[in-house]
Amino acid sequence: MTKKLIGGIILFAVLVTGLWFWSSREDAKKALETPVTTDIVLFFGAECPHCKDVDKFVVDNQIAEKVKFDSLEVWHNDANAKVLIQKSKECGIDENKVGVPFLFARGKCFVGTPEVEGFFKQEVEKN
Repeated sequence: MTKKLIGGIILFAVLVTGLWFWSSREDAKKALETPVTTDIVLFFGAECPHCKDVDKFVVDNQIAEKVKFDSLEVWHNDANAKVLIQKSKECGIDENKVGVPFLFARGKCFVGTPEVEGFFKQEVEKN
């Protein structure tokens, strides 16, 4: 009888631990969702070398101080990746051919370093 009791306690502990782990994982995914607050969104991948070039351009030219935009990391964030797919479809881009850096600005898509930097240069000149 004590073996059954101990087995039951162990099984209960494993179930509680599993439920706790599963729910905390879901909370972590939700916490990673990045809200979009502007009509200009820059999508990037954390290890993407071209994205790092765009980031350097943004920093060197103080773009964030001159143009309000959101940045969403998509390689490690499924929720942000879904936003990227949605925006690319709005521009008629096949989701299997979407890459980063990718900028969605006021209904238009800019793909690749030259296009993204070109958009920001024009925005700075307007202001």
